[in-house]
Amino acid sequence: MPADLDAAAEDLYAGAREDFTAHRKELAKQARSAGDTRLAAEIDKLAKPTTSAWIANQLARDPSSDVGRVAALGEALRAAHANLAGAELRTLSQQRTRLVNTLLKQAGEVAQLTESVSRELEDVFTTAIADPAVARVLLAGRLTSAKDLGAGSWPAADTETDLAAALAASGAARPKRRRAGGEPDPGSDRDRAALEQKRVAAEQELEEAKAGVKEAEADRKEEERILAVAQDAVAEATERVRRLHEELDAAESAEKEARRRVGSASRSVKDAERRAGQAWRLVQNAERKLAELGE
Repeated sequence: MPADLDAAAEDLYAGAREDFTAHRKELAKQARSAGDTRLAAEIDKLAKPTTSAWIANQLARDPSSDVGRVAALGEALRAAHANLAGAELRTLSQQRTRLVNTLLKQAGEVAQLTESVSRELEDVFTTAIADPAVARVLLAGRLTSAKDLGAGSWPAADTETDLAAALAASGAARPKRRRAGGEPDPGSDRDRAALEQKRVAAEQELEEAKAGVKEAEADRKEEERILAVAQDAVAEATERVRRLHEELDAAESAEKEARRRVGSASRSVKDAERRAGQAWRLVQNAERKLAELGE
């Protein structure tokens, strides 16, 4: 029996994904047998991880992986964001991209990645860098689904937007306009930052739409392939049915011919038996006459 819920969760999420449901049922059963119905109910609620979450969990348990760098990089990015350190944000954002790519490559060594699993893993790693709560779950190896990741204190998808705002606010993006008398105009900076945020958001939306189109086209091609395979299977089955019908017709014709020949042979046998009987009677008559002559 597991000592507590944490021990049960560690046992389940560290194991093979295909064994998760059966193993969870067994652990809950052990808890119930020991009289701990509350623990059994909590174990029953542990969600089976998706393929992408399972891969991330296994990667988190691999000491040779780079998952351990997620939390530190996230802290550095949040600090740079809070300090409006534009140059540092740019450098750290590049490091984030390289780390996510490295983690995706390492994930591919755990299991073969499909396009959808790769996208979900990218969301997991990016969100974990941005959100310390998600990072803790990832490092603990307890993820269940990329779709259930909550928004943290620093948006995962808005790093570029934050970078643009920080650059504008720090004066690194464009020279500030001056008011009359040489004072800077803070309103113009806010306007530029807002416009920059909207532009980056629009570009991101466009990229997501393009990705959606690409995914839909890939799904359509896959469905067309499946349809073609099914149509080929139907054509093959139809041809087999046709051949079987032909073989059945031929077999029925052969059976009829065999029955006809059996009937004909039966009549021939009876005719031969009749002729043999007549011949036997002639022999008996001849023997009787011969015997009479001898007397």
